[in-house]
Formats: sequence, C-alpha cells, structure tokens
Amino acid sequence: MDSALEKHIRQVVQQVLSSIELTDITEQPSIGRSKPLIVANWKMNMTLQEAREFFSQLNDAPYEHCEAVCCPPSPLLYPLKELMQQAGISLGAQNIHEKPKGAHTGEVHGELLFELGCSHVIIGHSERRAAGETDEQVAAKVHQAIENSLIPIVCVGETQLQRELGLTKEVIRTQVESAFAKVTEGRSHVIIAYEPIWAIGTGKTAQPSDAQDIHREIRQMLAEKKGIDFANEVPILYGGSVSASNIKELCAREDIDGALVGGASLQANSFEAILKALR
Repeated sequence: MDSALEKHIRQVVQQVLSSIELTDITEQPSIGRSKPLIVANWKMNMTLQEAREFFSQLNDAPYEHCEAVCCPPSPLLYPLKELMQQAGISLGAQNIHEKPKGAHTGEVHGELLFELGCSHVIIGHSERRAAGETDEQVAAKVHQAIENSLIPIVCVGETQLQRELGLTKEVIRTQVESAFAKVTEGRSHVIIAYEPIWAIGTGKTAQPSDAQDIHREIRQMLAEKKGIDFANEVPILYGGSVSASNIKELCAREDIDGALVGGASLQANSFEAILKALR
C-alpha cells in the first residue's frame, strides 16, 4: 500500500476512534422515546355494545404521534379486532396462562391469544398478584408470551406499606429480576409498567420526578442483569391515576416511555384526551 495513502487511512481511523466515547445509560435513549406508548387496561369492564360505541367515538384515530394498545376482557378480543385495526390501535390481552395448553378451566393460552390477533399481553398486574399470582408464575407467563410472539407488559410496583417502610426498590428489584430471569438480550421485546399500588384507582399519582427516579432505577436494574443495550430497548410505562392533565409531564421525563391507563381509558373522550395531550 502507498505510504501516503496508508498514513491518511490511519489518520481517518484515529479520528473516528477518538470521536467515539463510551456513554452511560443516561445518554442512550430507549426505544419508547420516539413515540410514547399508551396501553388501555379495561379490566372487567365494557359490554360488546359499549366497546363498539367507544371506538365509534374516537375522532382522531389512527394516531400518528404515539402508539396505542387496548386490552379488553378476553371475550371481546376477537369481536373488537377489526375495529381496533381501523383505529390503528393494537390488540392486547389482560392475562395469559403459564402453560402452553392443558386442563386449566377458564384460562387462555398464548397460542390462542396470538391467533385471535393479540400483539401484547399484560402480566403480573397488582390485582392478579393480590389474588395469589407469584413471581414464579409471572416469569412463566413472560416465557409463554415470548414463545408465542406476544409482547409482555410486565407490571411491577409497591404497596403503600412497602413504600412507607422504604422497601420500594427492594420489592421492585425482586419483581423485575424474577420476571426477566430467563429472557435473553436478543429477545428483548418486552415492556415494563411501573404501577405503584397505592396510586391505582385512588386519584393519587406519583410526582413525575419520583416516578422518573423509580423508572431510572428499573432501567439500571435491567442494565446490571441484562446489559445496557437490553435496558435501553425496554419501554417503561407509568401507571396509577393517569389522566390528560398529567400524562405530558410524566412522559417528558427521560425514562418514562408512556403509560398504562385504567379508569381513564373506559371513556372515549378521556382516553383520546390523553393521547391528544402527547402531541
């Protein structure tokens, strides 16, 4: 190789290398930052007629500035599939069983949820944990979701008592590490929803700065266990009395990538107001 050309190449390579700086997690945006993600959890609400009226009252759908997922009760999944597609809203389930199939009366397996058109599934909601769902079951459900090409939305959060005792980070670390213990970095299409239990349906909302601190902690937990790339790819949502009046300030925080919305998602006008507030 010509010595002058070789020298030039070396100079260019050196300039490139010197311009590259190792950055920590604070400087690397997560996937969710480009478009906020809003997930509606209808819980055990809505009839088929009410659900149809809900979608007929959405004025601005489909939404270009954010992503929306709606999780209705399981009997409504298939009947609402086309309406959601027309509105540009993804279909999600509220639960999944930890086994592929079998003698589990009243449960729904992941293969069927995918066949019905679901792309997401809520796992480990505090209401299910309160009914006895364990960290081990949550982990098994995450595995089943991924095995069936569903994106798990894993809920974590502390009770009022745990918060008062200063156990918030310890509780959440246990929930996060257990849920994703078997999830590899190459399969990081997962979502976390931080829902402080004391804020769900109470009208109380964590201050945006406090919510950001916990979201930041969660991302650091993921980075420690799964690596920075994995941690930065996982959208982390906030849940707990989310409304149009607080969603914009929440999502303006660095590590808050959207919201899991309960009560405010049951009326078309209040749900759409949340989406509009993010413009």
